[in-house]
Order: sequence, then structure tokens, then C-alpha cells
Amino acid sequence: MRIKDKVLYNNLETKLTEFTKIHSMPGINDPSDKDCLIRQIIDSDRRIKIAQIFKSKSYSSIVCDPSKTSFNPLTAACYHFQNRDIDEALWLIFLATHYGKHKEHGWNLVRFTYNGLGSSIVWDWQTISNDPSLFRTWLRRNHQNLKQKGTFSNHRKYVSIQDKGTGATFESYVNWIGPSKSHEWFIQNLIATAGSDPKTLFNKLYKSMSVVKYFGRLAKFDYLTMIGKLGIVNIEPDSTYLNESTGPYEGAKKLFNDKSKKSLNIKINALEAHLGLNFGMQIIEDSICNWQKSPSKYIHFRG
Repeated sequence: MRIKDKVLYNNLETKLTEFTKIHSMPGINDPSDKDCLIRQIIDSDRRIKIAQIFKSKSYSSIVCDPSKTSFNPLTAACYHFQNRDIDEALWLIFLATHYGKHKEHGWNLVRFTYNGLGSSIVWDWQTISNDPSLFRTWLRRNHQNLKQKGTFSNHRKYVSIQDKGTGATFESYVNWIGPSKSHEWFIQNLIATAGSDPKTLFNKLYKSMSVVKYFGRLAKFDYLTMIGKLGIVNIEPDSTYLNESTGPYEGAKKLFNDKSKKSLNIKINALEAHLGLNFGMQIIEDSICNWQKSPSKYIHFRG
């Protein structure tokens, strides 16, 4: 374990011990269970920091070229944001979230969708927002070829690449942003009514995304947290959205030996405040989900 991780480990161990005096956590009474949870929290915290390192770097336009095998939609999003193209930045993050990064095929589905399978069409925000039905037509003709290029990530494995799945999702996303076709206008309009508090704004955006088809709790959560971590919009998750979850709910039940979602939300809110970690709700959501898969034996998960 790296020195800085060891420091965080010791700090988390102390804070979790302190917290058990406020709310009992039977799930980590066994030292091996506690050790695994702490290690999962450290991994989740590291993923937050990696995303934030992305935003601190300067990029050239080469990172936006989807013809390159090295194409990464997140670094491309950072480039566009640094060059004041918020629409393209957020569209690329949406694509990255929709498909996810596969452990073997990487960002291939994002890359080959974005570059139209190497054709003259680039499905950037301007093109798709002008007429999403054109993309749906293209997808109906090309979904089999696209399917051969890659696979959805594990978190998105039940999503269909066909028009009724991906095509409907993309069109509903365009409709979510609205007639202005401007993410910035959409968000500023929301701030005007909801205020600019990062957690309140996250909640309003999360709820408003219910109109995006086949984009459930985890997709909305991951999309919005990535926007926040990359510093494109000043938002931070206000909740784990436990009520709609599976893995995080199972983790919370095991940790607190409690089945009540209302009670668990109260305890998680208190835990997040006590740990005091940056993007604490995402760290808790991610770490307890991974922890419950193997609570006594640490396994490193990629995300």
C-alpha cells in the first residue's frame, strides 16, 4: 500500500470506529470486513482523484480524434471544455456513460459511434442535435457493424445497441436539453429556478433526467458525477439514491444490519458527513456496492 493510501487508511479506520458510537455497523465488526470496506473506500476515492487529475491537464486537439485508437471521450471532453465548447464536452461524457468503458474493448463503442464507423459522418453534438432522427436511421442500418466493434461495460450490459435502445436514448437526451440545443442555457435556466448549491443542483438535474430513456439510476448518477468531477458544472451528489439501487442497497443493509431505506438514508447521510471526503456520496455509493460483493476478502474493482 502506498504511503498516502496508508495515511488515508488509518484516518478512515479511526473515523469508522468513531462513527460506530453514533450508529452501529455490525457489518464491519469482523476486522477483515472492516479492512475490506476501508480498501474499497480508498479505491473509490482514488477514482475521484483520477478524474480530477484529468481536468487539471492541458490537452491538444489530437485527443478529440476518434480515428485514433487512443481516443478517450473523457480527455476529449476536457479539451472541449477548456476551449469553451460545453455542448461537445457534455455530449462526450454522455456517450462515455451510455456505453461505458469495457475491460477488453475499452472505449470502442464510443469511438466508432462518434466517428460514424469511419465514415464522413461525425456524430458530434451539432450534428445529432440538429436532427436525431438521422442518427436513428444510421443506427438501424449500421447497428450490426457497430456491435462488432465493442461491448457495453458491465454496468450497462442490459442496454441494447439497436435503435429501440441506443437510438431512443440519444433522441430523448437531445429532447431533454430542449429546443435551444444548449447545455449551458439549460443548466443556467435550472440554476435560475433551483439555485446554484452544488448538491441541490445535482438533485434537480438528476430528477429532470427521468425523461432520458433507458438511462436509469446508475447512468444518471455516473453521468452527473463525472460532470462534477471534471469541473464542467459545479455539482456534487446529494445522495446515493439508495431507494432506486440494488448493489448499494445490499451493501448498506449488510453494513448497518438494517432493511429500512428511510433509516439507511439517514445513516448514510451521517456517515458521509462524518468521513468528510470529497464527492463523499459517490465514494460511499461505489465502495459499499463493491464491498458487499466480497465483504471479507478484498477484490480490486475497476469501477
